[in-house]
Amino acid sequence: MANVRTAAYPPRYSRAARILHWLTVVLVLTTIPAGLIMVEEGLSRPVQDTLYLYHKNIGPVILLLVVLRLVVRVVSPPPPHPESLPRVQALVASVVHWLLYATLVALVVSGMVRVQAGGFPMEIWDPLIGGLLDRDKDLAEAASEFHEIAKSVLIVLILMHAGAAAMHGLVKRDGIFSRMWPPV
Repeated sequence: MANVRTAAYPPRYSRAARILHWLTVVLVLTTIPAGLIMVEEGLSRPVQDTLYLYHKNIGPVILLLVVLRLVVRVVSPPPPHPESLPRVQALVASVVHWLLYATLVALVVSGMVRVQAGGFPMEIWDPLIGGLLDRDKDLAEAASEFHEIAKSVLIVLILMHAGAAAMHGLVKRDGIFSRMWPPV
């Protein structure tokens, strides 16, 4: 009986999509505060170094997860929105999802450009992608500025996405949240 789906149980995202989604959530929600804290004045050098190492080396992992999520999305398309969801909300949900993907890619790429053009190592990733860019102060600065803007965009998109999820899961209880929950 547990596998029977009725109108009360809308179709769900695939297990792979759910696992990748929640893994991305955990990494992004730990990377954002690490990035915000690591640049604070007065932080001890060991703490700052640890946060920098985490932040810049988890970025490519997030990029790989996003690519995997897009592959899974092609192989196993998301379930359709329920007919009860107004078209405007369905459109906004789609736009926010695609903007989240694009912003995550832009953040990781700009961070990697900032690190490499700044002449800094990406310890875990250097054997694979080290030396793709020469040291270039202007490029590093531009990538850093773009990264800052994209970070703010990502935070707004996350708040929109999480707010909508909370509304559907806690207020409306219309089954939309259960399309992605539980993670496995």
